[in-house]
Amino acid sequence: MIKKYLKIFSKAALLTIGFFFLFPARAYAYLDAGSGSYIIQIVIGIAIGGALGIKIFWRRIYHFFKKSSARKKNVANPKKQ
Repeated sequence: MIKKYLKIFSKAALLTIGFFFLFPARAYAYLDAGSGSYIIQIVIGIAIGGALGIKIFWRRIYHFFKKSSARKKNVANPKKQ
C-alpha cells in the first residue's frame, strides 16, 4: 500500500519539477526574426521524419493490426467444425 502511494508521489514530484523547468517564471531572452523560420524547419523535419518512418515500416504496422483484428474475430466467432 505504501509503495503505491510512494510511486504516485514520485510521479507527481517529477511532473511538478518538470513544469518548473519547462515554464520558467521570467525569461529575459531575445527572439530574432530567424527563430520563427528555424522552429518551422524543426516542425517540418519532424513531420517528414515521422512520415518516412511510417513509410519504411508500413508493412509491419499493417500486418500487426491485421493480425490483432483477425485474433479478435476468431475469439468472437470461432469457426464451427
